Amino acid sequence: MKKSLYIFIMLFVVGWVQAQQRVIYTINDGWKFTNGETVHIPHTWNDKDADDETSGFYRGPAWYRKQIFIDKSQEGRQAVIYFEGANQEVQCFLNGQFIGEHKGGYTRFCFDITSHLRYGQENLFAIYVNNVHNPNIPPLSADFTFFGGIYRDVYLQFMNPVHIATNDYASSGVYIRTPEVSQSAASVEITTLLTNNRDQAAEVTIENIICDGDGKEVKRIHTEVKLTSGETKANVSKKIKIDAPRLWDIDDPHRYMVYTRILDKRKGTLLDEVVNPLGLRWFEFNSEKGFFLNGKWRKLIGTARHQDYFQKGNALRDELHVQDVLLLKEMGGNFLRVSHYPQDPVIMEMCDKLGIVTSVEIPVVNAVTETEEFLLNSIEMAKEMVRQDFNRPSVMIWGYMNEVFLRRPYTEGKQLEDYYRFTEKVARALEATIREEDPSRYTMMAYHNAPQYYEDAHLTEIPMIQGWNLYQGWYEPDINEFQRLLDRAHKKYKGKVLIITEYGPGVDPRLHSYQPERFDFSQEYGLIYHKHYLNEMMKRPFIAGSSLWNLNDFYSESRIDAVPHVNNKGILGLDREVKDTYLFYKAALISRPMLTIGNREWKARGGVANTAQKECVQSIPVFSNAKEVELLVNNKSLGKKKVEDGYALFDVPFVGGENQLEALAVVGDQKLRDLLNVQFQLINSQLKDKTTPFTEMNVMLGSPRYFEDREANVAWIPEQEYKPGSWGFIGGTPYRRQTGFGTMLGSDIDIYGTDMNPIFQTQRVGIESFKADVPDGEYSISLYWAELDSNKKKEALIYNLGADSEQTLAGNRSFGISINGMTVLNDFNVARDYGYARAVIKKFLVTVKEGKGLSIDFHAKEGETILNAIRIYRNY
Repeated sequence: MKKSLYIFIMLFVVGWVQAQQRVIYTINDGWKFTNGETVHIPHTWNDKDADDETSGFYRGPAWYRKQIFIDKSQEGRQAVIYFEGANQEVQCFLNGQFIGEHKGGYTRFCFDITSHLRYGQENLFAIYVNNVHNPNIPPLSADFTFFGGIYRDVYLQFMNPVHIATNDYASSGVYIRTPEVSQSAASVEITTLLTNNRDQAAEVTIENIICDGDGKEVKRIHTEVKLTSGETKANVSKKIKIDAPRLWDIDDPHRYMVYTRILDKRKGTLLDEVVNPLGLRWFEFNSEKGFFLNGKWRKLIGTARHQDYFQKGNALRDELHVQDVLLLKEMGGNFLRVSHYPQDPVIMEMCDKLGIVTSVEIPVVNAVTETEEFLLNSIEMAKEMVRQDFNRPSVMIWGYMNEVFLRRPYTEGKQLEDYYRFTEKVARALEATIREEDPSRYTMMAYHNAPQYYEDAHLTEIPMIQGWNLYQGWYEPDINEFQRLLDRAHKKYKGKVLIITEYGPGVDPRLHSYQPERFDFSQEYGLIYHKHYLNEMMKRPFIAGSSLWNLNDFYSESRIDAVPHVNNKGILGLDREVKDTYLFYKAALISRPMLTIGNREWKARGGVANTAQKECVQSIPVFSNAKEVELLVNNKSLGKKKVEDGYALFDVPFVGGENQLEALAVVGDQKLRDLLNVQFQLINSQLKDKTTPFTEMNVMLGSPRYFEDREANVAWIPEQEYKPGSWGFIGGTPYRRQTGFGTMLGSDIDIYGTDMNPIFQTQRVGIESFKADVPDGEYSISLYWAELDSNKKKEALIYNLGADSEQTLAGNRSFGISINGMTVLNDFNVARDYGYARAVIKKFLVTVKEGKGLSIDFHAKEGETILNAIRIYRNY
């Protein structure tokens, strides 16, 4: 009997102790959305908007509702609902009662729901979310889509009424400082916020246990604290000394773990516990020498990152966030600019784990609103940011403004002067707030290339680090102006640390060109651009680091370009397809042996035979950190080439059909090998040559680019001028748009009715004929058009920084078309019949006989003739 009673008492005590510990779980599944649909969090209501053809996206209110059963066993405990992120205004209701609200779409927040829960029964949670534009909540505008919804995890937390505080800006309630760190010793201070929600005072013991990465206890300290009823109190530990610490570093990101516990003083039972990472490191930014971590010079090279994914908007599960940081580390990056807003906690956890230095920023982007409410909301965001990621060893920079004068509401006079003064006020308030919150880290502001604006408002004086977003060779024509700007900034802003916070060209991985130029979105121009920028930054030790724009492509509703509604400056695609620019950085940055054939996803290639051996020679990069590489094509060696700037360029003779590429290299005693199979559609230069029978031809007019239609596995090739026996255009000129910096290839407008903009964004204007001396047979001839000139003025896109089209306003364009002498269209007017920027494809069945080949002739009636593309397919 006594033994049974003893067992019962022990089980009760164990169960009681376990019941006191914190319980946390997600409530992501099965929410009823506004439209009656059942959705799962993470969720955004704009995921379809991002990929449709309609400009704009829904910005307004929506509701999420869910019945949740709360077990009776949780009664008497403190309960909190915790949001990792919802954009951008949230009101929370429980069982019909208002619980709380939050403003701002990118930081975490929580509400105490204890007094409103019904235990042992269902509880109705109703969450109101609104992403409508609010002039008092940053960001006001930006080059990314403001997806609405509860797009990160939502949790319920149950705790003892005496617990580590959750009401301090949704932080962990524990703040770890490392005032002294060296190779020989480190000192640690731990501040714990304690809350007593009991009806009576509580006497507790605060216990901090520091364990190393293997879980071995390193230090343990205790402090006794008395809490009055309803009190939240800060407890600061005495300095904890750790001898011979293992440091957190880029190559060895060792993390200690700090277990902070509250114990009942009298009973010794555990009331609450939280765990935080501890990275022991010291760092310094020097305006002349750059960045030092643990006394060692390190060049920070990495990327910025947006939280978007193909067809998901910003509603990503944890695994996709994890994948991104792994891809950055795999590339050899050691720096992540978490931009333009704080991101999912798992991003920061991964940077801690992998040794990636980070900067985190709040989304004061493009402009400010001249109100105190805007200022206060910005300050609150800064506090949330700092307190929520305070213990992250990877975080070394706090940012708070990006290109804030890109959208100045005034251009001159007293209004502009007042705007500058208020913006300065916001900047100084944010700088002071962050330095007060965390004097151990650096502050940063990012500017666009209009330094006079920022100087006039004194913004270049305020932060500890100047970040510069520079796009010479993309938005501005002269790529060599980049290094001149670096040297000017270094000379002008003496004592200021410089980081290049953005740079990069748009790259559509479906596009290639052997005559690359800015704004052609080709993989080849992307390589030229990134090679130039990296080389110039590496030459200059005063450039502490850089974050290229961007790790991945991301949604930006206002953009058009080669892929509508997408900013494709990423070195990875929206679906994380690896572009050649990613491979370039990987070869340049990693130390482990690497060998990869470039153009990996361009597997459906095509071109015209340009050798006597019926081959088409095209260049392919091979990326490696070996000294030299060898490339074999169809078992025939093309010889060895020296690797320069991370790759060697080979002229590859492709034959029609399947081609196997094999790259070989040696690094030390390690032999490297990479394979790539490419399907090549070879077009004979003499179309009637029976050794390579003609099957089809797909040509983009007015363009030197190649385009891969991946859905249909079709290769589009550049135009050429007609020569007898072959094929090509007669007459006309390529369409080139006028911009503030000269002319650029094709148009930058969105073409409706297609997901293959590049085919329709170029054209030959004034074309007289397109001839193809094909053999006799029946053919399907598809002619492609889009009217690129409008009779309405379009609005310039501010993010193109002057590189927008100076739009040509179309007159009335009408022409006729005949094929082999037969009129097929007499009064063809694309704009009249289909409208501006609309994809039009007309297919004609044509019989070619008597060896006459194919001649498509254009007859101008009013205005100039045009043709964007042509597909010639032999039926039989």
